[in-house]
Amino acid sequence: MTPPGSLRIAPKLVTLEGGEGAGKSTVLTALRAELESGTGVTCVREPGGTPLAEQIRALLLDPSHEPPCAAAELLLMFASRAQLVRQVIEPALARGDWVLSDRFTDASHAYQGG
Repeated sequence: MTPPGSLRIAPKLVTLEGGEGAGKSTVLTALRAELESGTGVTCVREPGGTPLAEQIRALLLDPSHEPPCAAAELLLMFASRAQLVRQVIEPALARGDWVLSDRFTDASHAYQGG
């Protein structure tokens, strides 16, 4: 039997998908606590996670803004994700961190059809 903490698994990007109120944040918190006992963990959310991505999030979620057409919404989500991947996810994986994401590409397929 392998002693606790001796099993070394390469860092991964783990995405948590589900509708509003499905428990993604609860699962993310529990998983983070479990992983932090033995390795680095970076948690992110979509849209958001970088200064530019947070501005895109605010634009998308603020009801006072004109709602974007489906294509524009999808492109804004992709722009937010591109920033997040380049500035946060890739460096975290390169450092050996696990990355836990509250939503990722599956959400784009579900919400924007892309």
